[in-house]
Amino acid sequence: MSAQLRELGIAYAITAVTMLTGLLLMRAGRRAYFRWPVYSAMAMVIGVVSWNLMRKHVLPAEWTMTHASALYSGALATYASIGFVLGLLLGRLTGRKNAAESTTSGSDP
Repeated sequence: MSAQLRELGIAYAITAVTMLTGLLLMRAGRRAYFRWPVYSAMAMVIGVVSWNLMRKHVLPAEWTMTHASALYSGALATYASIGFVLGLLLGRLTGRKNAAESTTSGSDP
C-alpha cells in the first residue's frame, strides 16, 4: 500500500509543478494560485485515468513485463503534459490584463 501512495505522491508532484509552470508562464491572476492545489489534484486524476486507458487499450499487454521503464516514463510524461496544458488553460482564464489591453478593449463599440 505504501508503494501506491508513493506513486500517487510522485504523480501529484509532477502535475502540480508542471501546472505551476503553466500558470507562471501565462502570468495568471492571484485567484488561480488559490485554485492551483485542487486543480492539480484533478489533473493528476485525469492523467492517471488516461494513462491507464492508454496502457490497457493502446499498448500491447506484454509491454508490462518487457518495457516497464518505458511505461513508467510514458506515465510521467502523460502526467507532466496534462498538468502543463491545464496550467496554461487556467492561466489563460485567470490572466491579468496589462494597461494596454484594458484601454484598447474598452474602445471598440
